[in-house]
Amino acid sequence: MKITKVEPILTGGDVFVRIETDAGVVGYGDATNSFLPYSVEGMLKDVIPYLIGEDPERIEYLWQSCFRRRFYRGGPSTGAALAGIDQALWDIKGKAYGVPVYQLLGGLARTKVRVYGHVTGNTAAEAARQAKQRVAKGITAIRFRAFHSYDAQDFHDHKLAVRQQIEYLAAIREAVGEDVDLILECHGRYDPEWAIKLAEQAKPYRPFLIEDPIRAENPEALAQVRAHTDLALATGERYHNKWDFREIIVHQYVNYVRPDVTHCGGISEIKKIAALAETYYIDLIPHNNAGPLGSAATVHAALAIPNVTMIEAPWVNGDSEGDVVKPYPKVEKGFALPLEGPGLGVTLDEERARAKPFRKPGLQPRLNAPDGSVRDF
Repeated sequence: MKITKVEPILTGGDVFVRIETDAGVVGYGDATNSFLPYSVEGMLKDVIPYLIGEDPERIEYLWQSCFRRRFYRGGPSTGAALAGIDQALWDIKGKAYGVPVYQLLGGLARTKVRVYGHVTGNTAAEAARQAKQRVAKGITAIRFRAFHSYDAQDFHDHKLAVRQQIEYLAAIREAVGEDVDLILECHGRYDPEWAIKLAEQAKPYRPFLIEDPIRAENPEALAQVRAHTDLALATGERYHNKWDFREIIVHQYVNYVRPDVTHCGGISEIKKIAALAETYYIDLIPHNNAGPLGSAATVHAALAIPNVTMIEAPWVNGDSEGDVVKPYPKVEKGFALPLEGPGLGVTLDEERARAKPFRKPGLQPRLNAPDGSVRDF
């Protein structure tokens, strides 16, 4: 079996990868990075020549070839492009052998994987109302981000944001009780001293963890936060390969790492990140804001990796059924179940995908501090 064609498909808000073989087996992967779609498309075009004519079953060889044969390496575009290719190759292999991808990864390390949902809301009361709705659907872990609306105000003030985070945390905790785990999302907005203040004020409400308390560029700065709180910390959605994760794992700055299977180089790479984390007794809570294709890859990986605590599952927030790709993984009593069928277990409607115009990404909110200097989104 040889690879005959590799093609990026930009559809809606997604960047998919289609890999065709001379045996008639076609695989699909999700390379979506909503912030850099054209960059990812360009990276895919750069590495396609390393794939044509190759054996699609040599997944590790092809990953290394696409990564190492280029002099400049790493970063979000490379991570997403490799993720889409890697997922598509695993999809091909599963279809060729007639088994789900998780079987090729060593089989089920667990029979189901816990999920968490999200709440939003422009007020604490609205966020609390949504949280009760999620719990009523069987969700046992909820993530929220409670900064003042950047639609109404174009600034971020650390003091105001801490106050609002605590307001939301208190309201949600009261609404859902003690048995639901709450994830306090910071999106990398705070400077270390303000992340420490947030942790101090949050502790009475018993959050399960604080996610991305500070910016991602300097992992060593997490040591300041780690030294001042015993609350669990997590980070990693903006890291794109095993080397990006090395420092935070080796120095044990966080309790959980959060690689994204569509951003970090794919299923092959997330397994390596997990193995490194396992040696330090650090678990994974994979980031995932993908549709059915990327979510399927996330579930397959999470089912086969031993040190996974839960996964992000945005599809549980509403009644999503998928559009050009179906189905979403089934969720029962707060756990995602294995997908049925060979490969990744999803179907991509190519005709519909190609007919759906690609949405040009908008700019992220241009947040400033009260003095007019730049703040992080």
